[in-house]
Amino acid sequence: MTATATRLIYESLIDAPLLVGNLPESQVFNRPGLRMPKAECALSFDQKLGHLYEDALGAIIEASPDLDCLASHLQVFDLSGITLGEMDFVVFDRAKKRYIHLELAVKFYLAVEIDGAWQFPGPDPRDNWQRKLERLCSHQLRLSGLDEAKVLLEERFGIQKMAVEHLIYGRVFYPVTSVERPAIEAMHSSAQTGRWLFVSQVNEYLNKIETVYLIEKPLWAVPLTSSLLSTLRVMPIDDLRSMAAERCVMFVPPASREPYFLVPDGWPDL
Repeated sequence: MTATATRLIYESLIDAPLLVGNLPESQVFNRPGLRMPKAECALSFDQKLGHLYEDALGAIIEASPDLDCLASHLQVFDLSGITLGEMDFVVFDRAKKRYIHLELAVKFYLAVEIDGAWQFPGPDPRDNWQRKLERLCSHQLRLSGLDEAKVLLEERFGIQKMAVEHLIYGRVFYPVTSVERPAIEAMHSSAQTGRWLFVSQVNEYLNKIETVYLIEKPLWAVPLTSSLLSTLRVMPIDDLRSMAAERCVMFVPPASREPYFLVPDGWPDL
């Protein structure tokens, strides 16, 4: 990955459309105060996608003059030492003089109609939006409100009151055969979308295409712009088909305004 890819990830965290809007348990974090890190602030791409974007957001917070990152990956334990959970970031907003428990997520879901109802599994079908939302609302966004967390926050940082906010990025992909584009629950009005198709549908829907742009996983959340396209590898459609026989692969057809997922024929029952 290049310095350009690093810059695109930083820019996407600052400017990209969000996947999820306000929730009853948490408001969207206000991003206008976020600033780009210095050019030499590199990222390690040899890690999971979530960890990569957590590192990037941490660097952005550190570069933002009105924000102090007091802690990241702050674990909360009960009295017996069992982990209750982990807060992504504890942030102090100097301008508004308030503390924020900030949760970050980068998620991708593919709409599937089953028995007349839409479901939203991820590229790894063990993940789905319904379970993720329930986990967010019942656990992750409530963590700082636990008695154990309150004691920890006051003892370590002198915090007696804090807001809970989130930044959730990603896309929802719809079947290439579908006219409908149902929203996931709590989906942001400006959320990014795309299309998906099975490997066996390539001949029907991509029959005149010889090459595509491959989007490597670290760049999945980056908006589709000319800057992104200039960094992508051009891949023969047959190579893409072979790659997607085993795992979901994100790509951009020539002249497309949105990315696609090509998925194995056995998905989501892998």
